[in-house]
Amino acid sequence: MKTILAFFLFCFISICAFAQSVPKAIDSLIGAYAKLNKFNGNIVVIKSRKTVFNGSYGFRDVEKSIKCNGSEIFQLASLSKTFTAVLTMKLIEEGKLSLNTRISDFFPVLHPEQKITVAHLLGHTSGIREVLADSALREKIFSGMKADREELLQYFSSQPLEFTPGSEFSYSNSGYDLLGMIIEKITGMKYGEAVRRMIFRPLGMRNSGYDYSSLKSGLKTVGYEYLSSNRFVTAKIWDESWTYASGGLYSSVGDLVKWNDALRQNKVISSRALAECYTPGKGEYGYGWFIDSLYGKKIAYHPGNLEGATSYFARIPQDDICIIMLTNQTSTIIESIGSKIIAILNNKPYTLPKPKQEILVSTKTLTSYTGKYDISGSYNTSVDLISGNLYLSTANAAPVRIFAESQNRFYIADSNMTLTFNVGKDGKLTLTIKSGLSTKVGDRLN
Repeated sequence: MKTILAFFLFCFISICAFAQSVPKAIDSLIGAYAKLNKFNGNIVVIKSRKTVFNGSYGFRDVEKSIKCNGSEIFQLASLSKTFTAVLTMKLIEEGKLSLNTRISDFFPVLHPEQKITVAHLLGHTSGIREVLADSALREKIFSGMKADREELLQYFSSQPLEFTPGSEFSYSNSGYDLLGMIIEKITGMKYGEAVRRMIFRPLGMRNSGYDYSSLKSGLKTVGYEYLSSNRFVTAKIWDESWTYASGGLYSSVGDLVKWNDALRQNKVISSRALAECYTPGKGEYGYGWFIDSLYGKKIAYHPGNLEGATSYFARIPQDDICIIMLTNQTSTIIESIGSKIIAILNNKPYTLPKPKQEILVSTKTLTSYTGKYDISGSYNTSVDLISGNLYLSTANAAPVRIFAESQNRFYIADSNMTLTFNVGKDGKLTLTIKSGLSTKVGDRLN
């Protein structure tokens, strides 16, 4: 009897110790990223409707010195696709649509001979050209010009398909914008209104909606392309009309907790429909969700990323766990952070982020990287060796020193910009400049 009691006492103590260590570990992890200016926002971890961790880091508005407190509203970017997918599945369950419905039934101009279906749009296998891949359209987006549905349809119909529908996976904002148009056709409502009436309002998600640029709320966050203790670069809010159903929604961590609860309790769609969403197709993507496996457990998740906002929503159905992260800064590492949180929850090893450290590179190697690079017409770039150090010059700006973190990879202090020099098979030297979500590549001019 004593042995049994001792065993249960040991289990109880172990569970309590684990429950206490998890929040501390997550806080240490996120705190380490925040210290390196790589996390600014809110995070919530839920297990069986109980909050495992709830934390806020950084600022809602740097200029006004308003710190994040958990109530802020953030842009969701591509996390919006989960809502579009679930709303589409809801219409299917209501008998108003099917996975095999051809999009030409709604839009006859869209490649009727190719038999593109709703399932192709949901799973990114339609072959429709990505709207953000067109440089002319990107210029319109970033200039603040609005798009109308007819303009988008004209673009989609004028471009040849990239592949036969169903044969390949290619992540497509265009496909989800078309789903938004189909939702509008069926419901008779604009996409934002349909999501509000059919999801947000019934679930009590009062801090969620569409069209962040028009939002009037004191909880609205300012987006930052770059953010540190010394400086910041404010991100421009682009017009959601170009990517409205693929990335135009906004929300808060509190509202996304309600969203998770609705999914687990089948408040919007049935467990069968959600299981279809969680069934991986090509590209390990289901319908509105990336599907992965860690430590033998299925993970359904979706990130969102644009200049000045990053989001992450992951569900581990087997453990009834949900991880929610929303930030108001450009980031490309939020999925990595999510994986480390999952490691913590499974008592697995993980690493804390470390600050970049300069290494010594020979003068001969540094000299081999100097020269002018053809990055783009408006991005005249040169790399020069000055007093034994490499400097980057762009356009008419003053030269900025770059520091080596490997033999061919460099960074700029207090910046998210990295530069990588590579020699191609043709012997030509190329320079790749990454800054936030932007990547520019150019050859050295001889």
